[in-house]
Amino acid sequence: MRRFAACLTVVTLAALVYVYEEVEAVKTGYAIRRQEEAKTLLLDRGRALKFSIANLKAPHNLERKLLAQHITLASPKSWQTLVMPGAGGPRASEMAGTSPAIRVPFVAKFFVGTAQAEARESD
Repeated sequence: MRRFAACLTVVTLAALVYVYEEVEAVKTGYAIRRQEEAKTLLLDRGRALKFSIANLKAPHNLERKLLAQHITLASPKSWQTLVMPGAGGPRASEMAGTSPAIRVPFVAKFFVGTAQAEARESD
């Protein structure tokens, strides 16, 4: 009788451990599924945000917003631009019929900014 009780206890404990492991496996499966769904949602949101950023940076949208705020863009002045020698295609000075561009020292290239349009409010 004692031997039967010991065997029954061992079998019961083994069955409980098996059931516990199965329950934990199911919980882990649900946790993985939730994480995958969250990942999918976050990736979709990331794509939507990238699209929104690209849409907001689109030139026609920027022009429309600037016009709505009564801001006009002015072309850069001649002293604000720099024609880089060795660039492919005809130079701006050659197209305008003026003398070729002045060579800029190599070190000076790091200190000269790029030409950008200036925004100012129109009255």
